[in-house]
Amino acid sequence: MGACHSDNVASRQLVRVGYRSTMKSGDCIDDIIKRAEKKNCTMKVGGALWYDPDTNKVHQILEGEERAVTALLDVIIADKRHFAIIMEDMEKVESRRFQEWGGMKLAESPLLKDCGHNQRVK
Repeated sequence: MGACHSDNVASRQLVRVGYRSTMKSGDCIDDIIKRAEKKNCTMKVGGALWYDPDTNKVHQILEGEERAVTALLDVIIADKRHFAIIMEDMEKVESRRFQEWGGMKLAESPLLKDCGHNQRVK
């Protein structure tokens, strides 16, 4: 097998990663989610999103092929609407928990209330 095949296989590796951030006040999370759903569906990235409207804190899990998830994270990190971004470990996974982007949820998360950055969503 040549190097091109190895790169192609590596880019198809499924990964799951989480991050936490704070959104700037005044940004409409509903509009952000609508745009993200379309883009993430195209990229075949699934995930879940928790948002605390009292603090503007976000906790998001993304999963998909490594290349797509990494590209999406680059966009999120560069997005000026987010600050205080804390990345969680990226892990290679054998299967998806969020098969479709429809797995994305907008809900309050108890994890955001105490900002337990070392906790993980099960």
